[in-house]
Amino acid sequence: MINLEVNNVLLRQLEAIALLAATVVVIRYILGRFLSSLVQRSSISLSTKTLLTRLIDLTLFSAFLIISINIVTASLTPYAVVVILGFTVLTFFFYDVKQFAAYITLQMFKHVKGRNAEIYVRTASEPIKGRIVEISPLTSVIEDFFGNKIYIPNTVLMESIIKELNPSINIRLVLSIGRDEDVNEIFNNVRKVFKEIDLGPFRFNDSHMIIKSLNSKFLVVDIRLSSIALPIRNADILKVLSQLSKALSKYEPVLEVI
Repeated sequence: MINLEVNNVLLRQLEAIALLAATVVVIRYILGRFLSSLVQRSSISLSTKTLLTRLIDLTLFSAFLIISINIVTASLTPYAVVVILGFTVLTFFFYDVKQFAAYITLQMFKHVKGRNAEIYVRTASEPIKGRIVEISPLTSVIEDFFGNKIYIPNTVLMESIIKELNPSINIRLVLSIGRDEDVNEIFNNVRKVFKEIDLGPFRFNDSHMIIKSLNSKFLVVDIRLSSIALPIRNADILKVLSQLSKALSKYEPVLEVI
């Protein structure tokens, strides 16, 4: 009689564990399909899917073991151990957990990675201009237009304002004006020079040419040149400045990249 009761209890425990195992498999399958759909829609990267899959497997396996032990022993001890471990992990790895949570969120933003942008970071006095080339579980990497890499925490990037930006350089021309010279003619000559010289990886647009200031001696003109290649190299900038200096030599130009 006693053996029969023991067998019945054991059978019920095995049935409960089998049902739990089936539930875990179904949940794992659903989450796996969901992550695959996110990868297909380019919402997350393949590496992010792999990392999340490992975390899900670890979580489901741990949950299966803890609940199975509870079914067999009918004790709350496993849950207490999990709670204590959870608080310990959050206490000692709070920074890492926070950065990883931001990493997952950033993966959902399609406009963040790979595009040229102006990033207004709260702790910086000036915006960072460049392209977000990598988002890792803890930090993000921004490559500016000159090829320099900047590393910032994911949470800082999450709290930043990101504005799309076309890579460009701004050139300021200070030109000397003769007493009888026509300012309009000088301005048109400058426009003509920009259209004739070899700008290399840069492109000139009339609408990006603005008179900054004018007096009896000097004309100051700001020109924005769009770049079609990155990174922007000093050699290319020097080549453009050298050509401008020669083409506009009669105006004794002072050139500055601003």
